[in-house]
Amino acid sequence: MSDQSGAESQRGRASMIVILILGLAGSFFFSRPLGNQAEIDWRARAEADAQRLASTFMLLLDHSNGPLQSLATLFNGSGRVAADEFEKTIEYLIGHRSGVFPESMGFVTKSQPSSCGNDDGCWMVAYSTDESGVLRPGADVSRYGPMVATIDTALANENELIIGPAFQRASGDLYSYYAVTVRNTRQFGVVLSLIDYGALIDRMYEEWVPDGLVLRLSASFPQGESMSEQQYVAGPTEASPDTVLTVSVPAEIDGAAFTLDWDVTSAYAGGPEVRAPRYALSTGILLTLIVVMVMWRRHEQRAKS
Repeated sequence: MSDQSGAESQRGRASMIVILILGLAGSFFFSRPLGNQAEIDWRARAEADAQRLASTFMLLLDHSNGPLQSLATLFNGSGRVAADEFEKTIEYLIGHRSGVFPESMGFVTKSQPSSCGNDDGCWMVAYSTDESGVLRPGADVSRYGPMVATIDTALANENELIIGPAFQRASGDLYSYYAVTVRNTRQFGVVLSLIDYGALIDRMYEEWVPDGLVLRLSASFPQGESMSEQQYVAGPTEASPDTVLTVSVPAEIDGAAFTLDWDVTSAYAGGPEVRAPRYALSTGILLTLIVVMVMWRRHEQRAKS
């Protein structure tokens, strides 16, 4: 009789061990898909935000050429634009402009002062808002490579807005010029405005970019009949060590080809949603332990009786 009782006791313990193992394994098994789905949803949200923010940046970049288009309209619609008319137009545009106004704008035209050694003339700044930079009034921009490349591209695509190659200023930041040709009965040349990539990105971070997203902006620019090599123009050049994934969004505007690399860190949106899988796991473990405890008590009661 005792042998039979001992065998039943062993079978009872074995059943409890099996249920404990199966319950724990089942809890981990069923909570894992929830964790995987949370990871998938988190990554999908990051990709959607990256796409949306890339569109926002391109809209800001396109919006930044508004003053240039207005200035081009002034030149194309006039017989000749005088210096005071240029200045009054700039004042009007600044007064009615929302957002950041270009740091410098100007009109360059071909002329041949005594300092020009080219038989076909030099590109000289006729009017400008720049007081001391490359685009300052009276400057010969024919000697500045990025400006020449910008003007050549504008001439090759007459009446079309183009973005010139990036160049580095003393601050170390990279900039480009927006440019478009203008022609009226007495003037022909190119109007330009400075693109400050850093200022555009700063505004993105101030207003729209959530924590955990980092933008690395690179671009290639028209170069004759081809495109220049891709180069970073703003943001870090490499992803940080805590980057979980990178969402790359290509975009083209006014002849330039941009790539917006959005690095997603674990700080984005607080990371994947872990409450559901943790709740499922803890609930499964708790229920398993309750079942095993109930079985253990019944087993002890049978053993005493």
